[in-house]
Amino acid sequence: MLVISEFKKQVKDPTRREAAQERFRLARRFLNPLYPLILKGYAHSKCTVQAAFGRAMSHTLTNVIQGEYPDFEIVPALAKISNGMLSPLAVNTCVRTSNTIQLSWKVTESTIKDYSQWDDQVILCAYDIIGEQAAINEQQVLRRDVQMTIELPSILHDRPVHLYLFLHDRDENLYSRSQYLGLF
Repeated sequence: MLVISEFKKQVKDPTRREAAQERFRLARRFLNPLYPLILKGYAHSKCTVQAAFGRAMSHTLTNVIQGEYPDFEIVPALAKISNGMLSPLAVNTCVRTSNTIQLSWKVTESTIKDYSQWDDQVILCAYDIIGEQAAINEQQVLRRDVQMTIELPSILHDRPVHLYLFLHDRDENLYSRSQYLGLF
C-alpha cells in the first residue's frame, strides 16, 4: 500500500514569487492613472467595480508586461483601457504640434456597425506613463464630427504622451475597444 498522508511540502522558488509580485506592481502602476476610464470602459450591466478593474489587470498582466524577471517592460501599444462592442474609428491622421493634438477620422456607413451610432462620443486619452499622468478631452466630440483638436493640460506640456482613443454611446453604457494611436 502507498501511504498518502505524508504530504511533502514543496519548496517554493523565491524568484518566481518576486517575479509575480513585480509584474503585479508594474501592472498596477500602469493602470492606476487610468482607473476612472477603466471602471467605465470595462464595465457592463452586471459588472462590479472590482471585476472591471480585475479584467483590465488580467489583460495587462497577460499581454502588456513582457520580458523576464527582473527585466520586465511595459508595451503600451498592447494595452486596452476599454473593451466593448462599438465600432472603432477609422483614423486618418493624428498630429501633435507643440501642445495641441489634431485628430481626424473617416465616417462611412460601413464603419458604423452593430450598436454604433453617429452620436457616439469620442474620448482621446493622453497618457504620460513615466510621469503617471493621464488626461482626456473635456469638450464633447461625436463620431460624426470627423475631427478634433485638443490642447494638452499644463502637466503634459513638453512631455511625450501615449494616445488612446475610444468611444461610448450617448448613455455611456456601451464602449468600443480602445485604439492605441502611438507615442507623440
